[in-house]
Amino acid sequence: MLGVEFFPMADDTAGNPAVAAADMALVRRFEPILRFTEGELFLPASVDEYVQCCQLLERGPDRIATVIAPKGSLTIEQLVELGADRPRPGQYLRFVDEPFTRVQVAKWRVRSDRPRFHNAGRLSRVGVLSRGLDALSRASLIFRGRNASGAEAAAETQYRTRMRPDHHPYYARVVRDSGYTVLQYWFFYVYNDWRSRVFGVNDHEADWEQVSVYLAGNDEQLQPVWLVSSAHDEVGDDLRRRWDDPDLTIEGEHPVIHAGLGSHSGAYLAGEYLTTHDVPASSGLLKVSRRISRVFLPWTRDHDHVGLSIPYIDYARGDGVAIGPGQVRSWEPVIIGETTPWVVHYRGLWGNDTQDPLGGERGPAGPRYERSSQIRVSWGDPVGWAGLRKVAPDARAGADALHARLAELDDEVHELGERIESLQTRSRAAVSSGELVGAGAEVELVTLAAARVALRDEQLLLTRRLGQPAPLTGPHDHLRHRRLPLPAERKGRRRVLAVWSAVSTSVVLAVLIAVVLDPSWNAGSLGIEAVIVLFAIEAMARKQLVRFAVLVATFLVFGSVALVVTAELINDWRLVVAVVLGFAAAALLFLNVRELLRD
Repeated sequence: MLGVEFFPMADDTAGNPAVAAADMALVRRFEPILRFTEGELFLPASVDEYVQCCQLLERGPDRIATVIAPKGSLTIEQLVELGADRPRPGQYLRFVDEPFTRVQVAKWRVRSDRPRFHNAGRLSRVGVLSRGLDALSRASLIFRGRNASGAEAAAETQYRTRMRPDHHPYYARVVRDSGYTVLQYWFFYVYNDWRSRVFGVNDHEADWEQVSVYLAGNDEQLQPVWLVSSAHDEVGDDLRRRWDDPDLTIEGEHPVIHAGLGSHSGAYLAGEYLTTHDVPASSGLLKVSRRISRVFLPWTRDHDHVGLSIPYIDYARGDGVAIGPGQVRSWEPVIIGETTPWVVHYRGLWGNDTQDPLGGERGPAGPRYERSSQIRVSWGDPVGWAGLRKVAPDARAGADALHARLAELDDEVHELGERIESLQTRSRAAVSSGELVGAGAEVELVTLAAARVALRDEQLLLTRRLGQPAPLTGPHDHLRHRRLPLPAERKGRRRVLAVWSAVSTSVVLAVLIAVVLDPSWNAGSLGIEAVIVLFAIEAMARKQLVRFAVLVATFLVFGSVALVVTAELINDWRLVVAVVLGFAAAALLFLNVRELLRD
């Protein structure tokens, strides 16, 4: 077809109707239920219909974009042909060629049938420093490649009028690897309007998200063991949840995933999630502030959201449209794989390329590729992507791994023994003949002997495990970070915090202006005290007064020391050197005395 050569791989079912039918049955058996937040504008859509609404462009080495296929003329077959001829990055689809004007956006907003979302106050969830950084981040969009403010309205209108908004395909792939049968469900959205809709991180044309179900057992008795949903801030082990995890909702054999409003990121529990984006230039300060939080506030729930981060809320409430088995809207499955032409041969972006240097406002590549044209890890190695290469799919596979490792250990111990014997023989012969043996040979003998002892110890431990039941583990034991929604708050307090959050950054700036205009010590001291009191009240309202007090005290101490040291450095460098040496002497004394007492 189309003169394109295909290279079948392990996940292909082309040419084998029986396997294809079995795969389709598996895909339908475990297909997920997606629950969206009320007010969602973009639901899973058809790639074929989307392509027919797009124009295809290509950006050359001179960074100038040229139209390869004009809007209205492109088909999925032509996309494959044009993509196969250009295997390198540079191509991109553009869905919105003319963003709406301000007048058109205003009319679109008052449309009576437009889905509505009641914002709960994003900035009321975070502290003042993060709110200030958020303002700087929004200002940076002026200098970055971004999608125009009218693009969201134009995209929604085109999606609603030129496509079938009630038609919801998913693109399923079945992969068998390392004892797992992986069911990948890919969902395509024509637009990600997280920024425009609820002040999220970014907007971009097109969006690919996925849910994966990992099955174990033989082909006749496959059972689900793990579930993975692509989500912000999660990688490896933290992506997956065990099938018996109490955080999961399973209806029959269908897992329920709550999609974020505008972002379409998946969440296991319904709710609102705090997602942070670190300021690149502040990584050092971030580490210090988070370490302080871990040391002085060990009882707090999430230290990673402390520090110089820009806050965003992912609204995954699950109170809107639901798609899947037993819901008002249903799925239309499409099987894809390594012989699906548009998956393999189009390596370009599926949305407008704004050339945003941070990448957030650029369209994504397809399910198989990254923007760089490299294979996605989740596509090329779905088992490793979820951190499951180290996890046996079932008890039988675990026992097989124990036996295989013991066999390897036997070989390794035998090989080490031969090397030790050979080197030992050569060394003894040299000494017996009156030659000197180098220190290197002796060190090598000691190292090899220690390695053999370690291997024998591993043999002992694994042999004890044979025939015993696998150790019991909790469903969350593998998680380093358990993603949980923010706790619910009373409406009254939330409204007050929302109003305060809207004006607080300006209040701080006003105080600083007053201090600048009247730089006397009294004015500066009064301004600082006013700011501390104001935000102590806020911390009390957030039930974080202890954290606020500890952090303020810590930064005041460090700030005071820094000011004193700086002042003395300017006035008398000898005193500064003496202080540094004094600290060094005290630290050494403490370490040496501790070691002495321990002995």
